Amino acid sequence: MDDQRQSLQAPLASVQAFTESLLEQDAISQSSELKADVKKIAKAAVTMTEMLASISGFAQDSQTELSRLRHDLRNAIGLVDGYGDMLLEDCDDEVAGDYIRQIRHQSRLFQGRLEQFNLGDDGKVASDPIAAIFKSFKRGIIRDDREHMAASILVVDDNDSSRDLLAHQLQRQNYMVIEAASGARCLEIMRSAEPDLVLLDLVMPDMNGYEVLQVIRADEALRRIPVVVVSGMQDEEGAVRCIDAGASDYLLKPVNGTLLRARIGASLEAKRWRDREREYLAELEKSQRFIRKIFGRYLSDEIVQRLLDDNDGLQLGGELRQVTILMADIRGFSALSQQLAPEQCVQLLNNYFAAMTEVIQRFRGTVDEFVGDGILVIFGAPLSDSDDCDRALACAVAMQLAVETVNERNRADNLPEITIGIGLNTGDVVAGNIGSELRSKYGVVGHNVNLTGRIESCTVGGQILAAPATIAASTVQVLAGRRISVSLKGMGDAVMLTEVLGVGIPYDLLLESAPEEWQSYKENISLTLSVMAGKKNGAKQFKVEVCARAGESLRVVSAEVLPVLADVSIEGFEVACYAKITEQLSGREYVLTLTSANTQLRSLLQMNSSRGR
Repeated sequence: MDDQRQSLQAPLASVQAFTESLLEQDAISQSSELKADVKKIAKAAVTMTEMLASISGFAQDSQTELSRLRHDLRNAIGLVDGYGDMLLEDCDDEVAGDYIRQIRHQSRLFQGRLEQFNLGDDGKVASDPIAAIFKSFKRGIIRDDREHMAASILVVDDNDSSRDLLAHQLQRQNYMVIEAASGARCLEIMRSAEPDLVLLDLVMPDMNGYEVLQVIRADEALRRIPVVVVSGMQDEEGAVRCIDAGASDYLLKPVNGTLLRARIGASLEAKRWRDREREYLAELEKSQRFIRKIFGRYLSDEIVQRLLDDNDGLQLGGELRQVTILMADIRGFSALSQQLAPEQCVQLLNNYFAAMTEVIQRFRGTVDEFVGDGILVIFGAPLSDSDDCDRALACAVAMQLAVETVNERNRADNLPEITIGIGLNTGDVVAGNIGSELRSKYGVVGHNVNLTGRIESCTVGGQILAAPATIAASTVQVLAGRRISVSLKGMGDAVMLTEVLGVGIPYDLLLESAPEEWQSYKENISLTLSVMAGKKNGAKQFKVEVCARAGESLRVVSAEVLPVLADVSIEGFEVACYAKITEQLSGREYVLTLTSANTQLRSLLQMNSSRGR
């Protein structure tokens, strides 16, 4: 006995040692949930060690104590396995994972040795209290060729002779029988033992069979168990009442053995199919919850539902769809991100994405992806409606209005305020699952996606620019601002973009932008502009004179022709400043809109603007 105890104590000691090391790992100690799970493993190991120490007090023939000990040890080692599996799923740390795997290995070793634990003379197992739990079970003939345990049947009858007769018939058919002499006892056993089927007498004192059926029908767990009423009363109306109350069948006493076998077999087969269906539905619901939880963080509800509903939802491939594409990003974010700590930058983006995603979902848009500070949204895929274009326009206005909410959060978090630009375009794209069998995403590709990005790049903070195709496809009233003719890469002719200021009923959304008055300078401010080539300064520079200011807009005079809608950097400052040439007023006058300005430039502009109008 001592040798067996020591063989079990060795893997337990290893579990305790690995658990102590695991608790010292940062990945565990810094997570309250992971730490709690590891402590539960440690507690289980201590409990099992204490259980094994009690063996020395057992008598040589203590079969009852040894049986209960092994039962309790199985429960405890199950905790080690269960929490170990959860830790492996939740912990990404490689070192901590190695410790967890070692704990699981020792657990498997312990279980193997526990199965070899000697209980002594098999003839004494009859005194085992675990087996005594089933003393009310009457087993029939057990055939050696049976592959599965027989179904358990609860026989309920206050008449001992009738109950014994049914039990004897069932035992001959190799069913496991449990007996109850009253309705109350029947319900008690149903809740504790969960039999596969109940044979219920109708006429019993205190609580009759019909009253039992009513209780069963009202209980979600109990009504899954089929009930066959067995009665000596040839009452057709009573039989109908029993069936209506939830009984699966109705038999008359004395019951023919062959008929009893057939009726019970049919009821059990129906229960097995219901159980399988319930298990299947539970697994399906579990899978759907998992998909919604994991993919719902990245995909729209429409795409998640398509994954769940469509057998081909995860297959690679695409289809040609007409969609309206919305693209938005934060103006001057590159310069902004260089001034923020990494955690501040992430917090700012999270504030922005949280507010924008809520707006997008409200207008049933599909977030295709987040790219840096940019958002690509699709209206018309994977599901399309006649108002796709209208919802896209309304969504764009609502997103601009939601920027104030973002800035309120930013101010509360001591973060800078932001502005965004939004571009809209409508046209054909290829939409579908793009990627490989190992990794894929639902998205859209094509010329019109690229064109939308170029339209968005023409915007300044607070502005929405829409392609002609979007304006033409809309049925909602659009409040239009300036129309801007631009030459875009990939487009042969110039494109006339429309500035969207609002949309009418049923959305009734309007950008709140009161025009600021121009403040003239008594003395012009000289600035040097470099046209941007991508993210870098180009070789071409222009000398301009700032003669007036209105908010973030500067009216400048240039001796040379300036490229409208070009992004420029403003030279001569320690921290980079950026702007966009948004409009040509007349001849040599242009409007320059600031997209990223440092304190030095703003002070210079403010100081000079105070000289007069």
